[in-house]
Amino acid sequence: MNIEELGISLPNLFGMISMSIMAFLVMYEWLTGKYRGGKKTKADWKMFGLSAAGLALVEKPLLVTVVFFVMNEVLPERHNMLRDFESQYFLFSLVAFLLIDEFLHGLGHNFAHKKTPKNFLLAKIHAFYREAHRAHHLIGGNDGRGELSVTQSAVAGWGWLMALPNSWFTLALLYLGLVETWFFGVLIKTVWGMHVHTNWKYDLYLLNHPNRWVRKIMYGLCHVFTFPNQHHQHHSRSRNSAKNMQNFLSLFDWLCWGTL
Repeated sequence: MNIEELGISLPNLFGMISMSIMAFLVMYEWLTGKYRGGKKTKADWKMFGLSAAGLALVEKPLLVTVVFFVMNEVLPERHNMLRDFESQYFLFSLVAFLLIDEFLHGLGHNFAHKKTPKNFLLAKIHAFYREAHRAHHLIGGNDGRGELSVTQSAVAGWGWLMALPNSWFTLALLYLGLVETWFFGVLIKTVWGMHVHTNWKYDLYLLNHPNRWVRKIMYGLCHVFTFPNQHHQHHSRSRNSAKNMQNFLSLFDWLCWGTL
């Protein structure tokens, strides 16, 4: 598939799809009463609006400009060098993209949640990571009734997107010509990221299903993919808030970080 043949730019197509899915999920949560009783406050909506606008209008365009400028300065002759590779090995390219991207995301996310390093320079970088990520964990008012919802997937402090190593990695691959890989890879991660922030508990139901095979299969899947209740634990005020760092592949929580 050649996305360019659709006659629409990649950013516009990506924006249309992701915004449509976000709108659908917001409407679903609203109709099913997920925002009642203090579960979502005016401050939550303001944070969502400001953060989403900042990401779309400032931070993402700035990051693309910076990455492409750096790549063009360092590797000008490598622009689009992977287009033929992608056309021949698209599935391999997509799977590798998702694995590396998610690993790098977990690396940055783990760093933000770790204790402050003793090294002075690392401590300064760590402070920036923590502050940039802090907004994502602010939900509801002080009454303890606030609950996670899909809009939180678009809430981040200034600089968080640019601080994540996977953001630079994915755009570098886009520069090198992995256009379809980038599009579908980022779309899959974005939609799954929305899904794990929704106020759904189907995974908890399946983990406690009367049929033991359903329970076992779901238990196994939770070691590969991140599901809503797993990510809700990460956003909780419990000891599990230091667990389940991955948005998409819990495989790395299990095998690399020991945080599943």
